Amino acid sequence: MANDIDKDAAGSSATSRTAPLNIQDVAEAAGVSKTTVSHVLSGNRPVSPATRRKVERIMDELGFKPNFFAQALNSKKSHTVALIAQDITNPFYPALARGLQNAVASANQVVMLFDAGAGHSLTRVFVDDVIQRRVDGVVVAVSNVEDELLELQRAGIAVVAVGSGLSGFPIDWVSADDERIASDATMHLHLKGHRRIATISGPPSAEPGGGRLAGYVKAMGELGLETDANLCAVGDWTREGGAAALYRLLDQDVAPTAVFCANDLMAIGAMDAALESGLDVPGDIAIVGVDDIDAAGLVRPALTTMRVPAQEIGRAAGDLLLHRIAEGTSSSHRHVLVQHTLIARQSA
Repeated sequence: MANDIDKDAAGSSATSRTAPLNIQDVAEAAGVSKTTVSHVLSGNRPVSPATRRKVERIMDELGFKPNFFAQALNSKKSHTVALIAQDITNPFYPALARGLQNAVASANQVVMLFDAGAGHSLTRVFVDDVIQRRVDGVVVAVSNVEDELLELQRAGIAVVAVGSGLSGFPIDWVSADDERIASDATMHLHLKGHRRIATISGPPSAEPGGGRLAGYVKAMGELGLETDANLCAVGDWTREGGAAALYRLLDQDVAPTAVFCANDLMAIGAMDAALESGLDVPGDIAIVGVDDIDAAGLVRPALTTMRVPAQEIGRAAGDLLLHRIAEGTSSSHRHVLVQHTLIARQSA
């Protein structure tokens, strides 16, 4: 009976509590010091197994949730990393995020994801937030964030870049060979008998748009084929942008017989426009993309593409990030080059 009364009293006390539970409450209930509870939470100091089990049981019974920010301040580790992605509606980036998550899970790291497609001002807000949260590391999979990258470095946060857009900075980075990808795709189209080969590039002022456009131009020159403004259209990495770009390429006196698209979404959009225009793919126009997203094998005709393994890139970035978190800034910087593969399907 007495135990039941004690339990009811404890439950009533918990129900009537207005202030959040804190470490002192846990320490008093467990009969240990605040320092011992802190060591159980941080894992930075040894605590006997019996005491640890007792403190953890009390925290569970009380429903105590440790203060995330206080833990980060005390341990100087948040066990959180962030990914700044170019556009999470593009299937390449969720696959990259999965690879990153798999890599850092072994270190009990949680991944925060931010879509830089929300705009530069919100990217700035996010970077400020991860600095305030003392995030352990950031993977940057977007171009044109040089100022933000410097802020992260000044805050002592480990940074790894994806792609070659930030390769000029003294940081670790993972990339595919964008020029070689475009060159190999163009060469494939030429081997299929095409000479009037067009390209739908991403914005050339930022990677990987610039690198893939350069690779296409280089390959055309090596093949002795003409490149002019009528064969180069700029898209925005989206399916709709790819369709609009192909319509522009078709609206000329001599239309191309093949087109290299700098990513799969634009290639699928180009295929939409070709079929809508009454053209046969690949009979009238052959199309090659880049990435090998899941949809590339689902559309009809199935898309020929240059596979860039997004999950492998994410895993490599995660491995580099864990090394950088552990080593600090003293070690030399690393570059991981991920290989691409031609996946030949029906579109070219």
